[in-house]
Amino acid sequence: MNVIMVCLALICLVSGFKVFTILKSYRADRAVYDKIAEAAGDARVGIDFDALSAINPDVIGWLVYDDTVIDYPVVQGENNDMYLSMLFDRTWGVCGTLFADAVTEAPFRQFNTIIYGHHMKDGSMFACLKSLKDPGWTADHPKLKLYTPDGNYYLEIWAFLNQPSDSNIYQTNMTDEDKKAEYIRLVENLADYTTDVKVTTDDMLVLLSTCAYEYQDARYIAVCRMTPMR
Repeated sequence: MNVIMVCLALICLVSGFKVFTILKSYRADRAVYDKIAEAAGDARVGIDFDALSAINPDVIGWLVYDDTVIDYPVVQGENNDMYLSMLFDRTWGVCGTLFADAVTEAPFRQFNTIIYGHHMKDGSMFACLKSLKDPGWTADHPKLKLYTPDGNYYLEIWAFLNQPSDSNIYQTNMTDEDKKAEYIRLVENLADYTTDVKVTTDDMLVLLSTCAYEYQDARYIAVCRMTPMR
Protein backbone atom coordinates (compact mmCIF):
# COMPACT_ATOMS: atom_id res chain seq x y z
CA MET A 1 0.00 0.00 0.00
CA ASN A 2 2.85 2.40 0.85
CA VAL A 3 4.43 1.77 -2.55
CA ILE A 4 1.14 2.59 -4.26
CA MET A 5 0.78 5.81 -2.27
CA VAL A 6 4.33 6.85 -3.14
CA CYS A 7 3.70 6.15 -6.83
CA LEU A 8 0.49 8.17 -6.75
CA ALA A 9 2.26 11.04 -5.05
CA LEU A 10 5.02 10.99 -7.68
CA ILE A 11 2.45 10.98 -10.48
CA CYS A 12 0.73 14.00 -8.93
CA LEU A 13 4.03 15.83 -8.58
CA VAL A 14 5.03 15.14 -12.17
CA SER A 15 1.60 16.11 -13.48
CA GLY A 16 1.60 19.27 -11.40
CA PHE A 17 5.03 20.22 -12.70
CA LYS A 18 3.91 19.69 -16.30
CA VAL A 19 0.85 21.88 -15.76
CA PHE A 20 2.99 24.57 -14.12
CA THR A 21 5.45 24.46 -17.04
CA ILE A 22 2.68 24.74 -19.63
CA LEU A 23 1.01 27.64 -17.84
CA LYS A 24 4.36 29.39 -17.50
CA SER A 25 4.91 28.99 -21.26
CA TYR A 26 1.45 30.42 -21.99
CA ARG A 27 2.16 33.47 -19.82
CA ALA A 28 5.54 34.01 -21.47
CA ASP A 29 4.02 33.80 -24.95
CA ARG A 30 1.27 36.27 -24.03
CA ALA A 31 3.87 38.70 -22.72
CA VAL A 32 5.73 38.56 -26.04
CA TYR A 33 2.57 39.27 -28.02
CA ASP A 34 1.62 42.11 -25.69
CA LYS A 35 4.93 43.77 -26.60
CA ILE A 36 4.38 43.07 -30.28
CA ALA A 37 0.95 44.71 -30.06
CA GLU A 38 2.54 47.80 -28.53
CA ALA A 39 4.98 47.98 -31.44
CA ALA A 40 2.15 47.56 -33.95
CA GLY A 41 0.16 50.48 -32.56
CA ASP A 42 -3.58 51.08 -32.71
CA ALA A 43 -5.17 49.38 -35.72
CA ARG A 44 -7.79 52.14 -35.86
CA VAL A 45 -5.01 54.62 -36.56
CA GLY A 46 -2.88 52.29 -38.66
CA ILE A 47 -0.65 49.30 -38.06
CA ASP A 48 3.03 50.24 -38.00
CA PHE A 49 4.35 47.65 -40.43
CA ASP A 50 7.77 49.30 -40.49
CA ALA A 51 8.12 48.61 -36.77
CA LEU A 52 6.82 45.07 -37.18
CA SER A 53 9.10 44.38 -40.14
CA ALA A 54 12.08 45.50 -38.08
CA ILE A 55 11.18 42.77 -35.58
CA ASN A 56 10.33 40.16 -38.20
CA PRO A 57 10.54 40.79 -41.97
CA ASP A 58 8.21 37.81 -42.59
CA VAL A 59 5.20 39.90 -41.48
CA ILE A 60 2.43 40.16 -44.10
CA GLY A 61 -0.56 41.32 -42.07
CA TRP A 62 -2.35 41.85 -38.79
CA LEU A 63 -5.61 40.07 -37.95
CA VAL A 64 -8.28 41.35 -35.53
CA TYR A 65 -11.55 39.70 -34.51
CA ASP A 66 -13.65 41.84 -32.18
CA ASP A 67 -14.86 40.24 -28.93
CA THR A 68 -12.19 37.52 -29.20
CA VAL A 69 -8.49 37.26 -28.38
CA ILE A 70 -7.50 37.42 -32.05
CA ASP A 71 -5.33 40.52 -32.35
CA TYR A 72 -2.17 39.09 -33.85
CA PRO A 73 0.39 39.53 -36.62
CA VAL A 74 0.40 37.17 -39.60
CA VAL A 75 3.61 35.95 -41.21
CA GLN A 76 4.67 33.79 -44.13
CA GLY A 77 7.70 31.57 -43.58
CA GLU A 78 9.92 29.44 -45.77
CA ASN A 79 7.87 26.37 -44.90
CA ASN A 80 4.82 25.42 -42.86
CA ASP A 81 6.80 24.09 -39.91
CA MET A 82 8.94 27.00 -38.75
CA TYR A 83 6.19 29.08 -37.12
CA LEU A 84 4.44 26.18 -35.40
CA SER A 85 6.64 26.79 -32.37
CA MET A 86 8.25 30.12 -33.18
CA LEU A 87 6.82 33.38 -31.85
CA PHE A 88 6.71 36.54 -33.92
CA ASP A 89 9.98 37.77 -32.39
CA ARG A 90 11.56 34.49 -33.56
CA THR A 91 11.95 33.07 -30.07
CA TRP A 92 10.62 29.62 -29.18
CA GLY A 93 7.03 29.48 -27.92
CA VAL A 94 4.32 26.83 -27.75
CA CYS A 95 1.65 29.06 -29.30
CA GLY A 96 3.71 29.82 -32.41
CA THR A 97 2.55 32.51 -34.84
CA LEU A 98 -0.35 32.84 -37.26
CA PHE A 99 1.09 32.06 -40.69
CA ALA A 100 0.02 31.93 -44.32
CA ASP A 101 0.68 28.74 -46.25
CA ALA A 102 4.28 28.92 -47.41
CA VAL A 103 3.48 27.97 -51.01
CA THR A 104 1.07 30.89 -51.47
CA GLU A 105 2.51 33.00 -54.25
CA ALA A 106 0.78 36.31 -53.45
CA PRO A 107 -0.90 36.28 -50.02
CA PHE A 108 -4.04 38.44 -49.88
CA ARG A 109 -3.63 39.36 -53.56
CA GLN A 110 -4.89 36.13 -55.12
CA PHE A 111 -8.06 34.05 -55.11
CA ASN A 112 -7.32 32.03 -51.98
CA THR A 113 -4.98 32.52 -49.02
CA ILE A 114 -4.79 30.04 -46.11
CA ILE A 115 -3.85 31.16 -42.59
CA TYR A 116 -3.00 28.53 -39.97
CA GLY A 117 -3.02 29.01 -36.21
CA HIS A 118 -2.90 26.80 -33.13
CA HIS A 119 -5.97 25.91 -31.09
CA MET A 120 -4.41 26.70 -27.71
CA LYS A 121 -5.91 25.32 -24.52
CA ASP A 122 -5.66 28.74 -22.85
CA GLY A 123 -7.98 30.13 -25.54
CA SER A 124 -5.29 32.04 -27.43
CA MET A 125 -4.43 32.14 -31.13
CA PHE A 126 -7.20 30.46 -33.21
CA ALA A 127 -8.96 28.62 -30.34
CA CYS A 128 -12.00 30.89 -30.65
CA LEU A 129 -12.75 29.55 -34.15
CA LYS A 130 -14.56 26.78 -32.29
CA SER A 131 -17.27 29.35 -31.51
CA LEU A 132 -18.08 29.48 -35.21
CA LYS A 133 -19.68 26.05 -34.91
CA ASP A 134 -22.73 28.00 -33.76
CA PRO A 135 -24.27 29.90 -36.71
CA GLY A 136 -25.93 32.24 -34.23
CA TRP A 137 -22.57 33.25 -32.79
CA THR A 138 -21.25 33.82 -36.29
CA ALA A 139 -24.25 35.99 -37.13
CA ASP A 140 -23.32 38.20 -34.16
CA HIS A 141 -19.64 38.23 -35.18
CA PRO A 142 -19.80 38.16 -38.99
CA LYS A 143 -16.42 39.57 -39.93
CA LEU A 144 -12.79 39.95 -38.99
CA LYS A 145 -10.41 42.77 -39.87
CA LEU A 146 -7.23 42.22 -41.84
CA TYR A 147 -4.60 44.94 -42.05
CA THR A 148 -1.82 44.61 -44.62
CA PRO A 149 0.96 46.88 -45.89
CA ASP A 150 -1.00 47.23 -49.16
CA GLY A 151 -4.48 47.86 -47.74
CA ASN A 152 -7.04 46.97 -45.11
CA TYR A 153 -9.91 44.51 -45.48
CA TYR A 154 -12.92 43.02 -43.81
CA LEU A 155 -12.98 39.23 -43.81
CA GLU A 156 -16.67 38.41 -44.11
CA ILE A 157 -17.34 34.87 -42.93
CA TRP A 158 -18.90 32.88 -45.75
CA ALA A 159 -18.62 29.25 -44.63
CA PHE A 160 -17.66 27.12 -41.65
CA LEU A 161 -16.28 23.61 -42.08
CA ASN A 162 -15.08 20.73 -39.94
CA GLN A 163 -12.70 18.79 -42.16
CA PRO A 164 -9.71 16.43 -41.91
CA SER A 165 -6.25 17.89 -42.36
CA ASP A 166 -5.92 16.28 -45.80
CA SER A 167 -9.17 17.77 -47.10
CA ASN A 168 -9.30 19.11 -50.67
CA ILE A 169 -10.31 22.42 -49.13
CA TYR A 170 -6.61 23.20 -48.67
CA GLN A 171 -5.90 24.60 -52.12
CA THR A 172 -4.18 27.80 -53.14
CA ASN A 173 -2.60 29.55 -56.17
CA MET A 174 -5.70 28.98 -58.31
CA THR A 175 -5.88 31.20 -61.41
CA ASP A 176 -8.16 29.30 -63.81
CA GLU A 177 -11.76 30.54 -63.69
CA ASP A 178 -13.20 27.03 -63.95
CA LYS A 179 -11.01 25.85 -61.09
CA LYS A 180 -12.16 28.78 -58.96
CA ALA A 181 -15.81 28.00 -59.69
CA GLU A 182 -15.20 24.35 -58.87
CA TYR A 183 -13.58 25.37 -55.59
CA ILE A 184 -16.56 27.54 -54.64
CA ARG A 185 -18.86 24.57 -55.21
CA LEU A 186 -16.51 22.39 -53.13
CA VAL A 187 -16.73 24.78 -50.19
CA GLU A 188 -20.53 24.89 -50.44
CA ASN A 189 -20.73 21.08 -50.54
CA LEU A 190 -18.35 20.53 -47.61
CA ALA A 191 -19.55 23.36 -45.36
CA ASP A 192 -21.37 22.69 -42.12
CA TYR A 193 -23.20 25.90 -43.03
CA THR A 194 -22.83 29.01 -45.16
CA THR A 195 -23.91 32.58 -44.43
CA ASP A 196 -25.62 35.18 -46.61
CA VAL A 197 -22.25 36.27 -48.02
CA LYS A 198 -22.14 35.73 -51.78
CA VAL A 199 -18.87 34.61 -53.37
CA THR A 200 -17.85 34.66 -57.04
CA THR A 201 -14.66 33.86 -58.91
CA ASP A 202 -13.84 37.58 -58.90
CA ASP A 203 -13.55 37.60 -55.11
CA MET A 204 -10.52 36.90 -52.94
CA LEU A 205 -10.87 34.40 -50.10
CA VAL A 206 -9.05 33.83 -46.82
CA LEU A 207 -9.26 30.47 -45.01
CA LEU A 208 -8.62 30.41 -41.27
CA SER A 209 -7.65 26.93 -40.09
CA THR A 210 -7.01 25.37 -36.68
CA CYS A 211 -7.10 21.97 -34.98
CA ALA A 212 -10.55 20.79 -33.89
CA TYR A 213 -9.80 17.76 -31.63
CA GLU A 214 -13.18 16.22 -32.49
CA TYR A 215 -11.57 13.29 -34.30
CA GLN A 216 -8.11 12.34 -35.56
CA ASP A 217 -6.55 15.28 -37.43
CA ALA A 218 -9.80 17.27 -37.49
CA ARG A 219 -9.74 20.94 -38.43
CA TYR A 220 -12.07 23.92 -37.95
CA ILE A 221 -12.03 26.10 -41.05
CA ALA A 222 -13.63 29.49 -41.63
CA VAL A 223 -13.76 30.66 -45.24
CA CYS A 224 -14.00 34.43 -45.58
CA ARG A 225 -14.46 36.88 -48.43
CA MET A 226 -12.09 39.85 -48.49
CA THR A 227 -13.79 43.23 -48.83
CA PRO A 228 -11.77 46.47 -48.85
CA MET A 229 -12.40 48.79 -45.92
CA ARG A 230 -13.85 52.12 -46.98
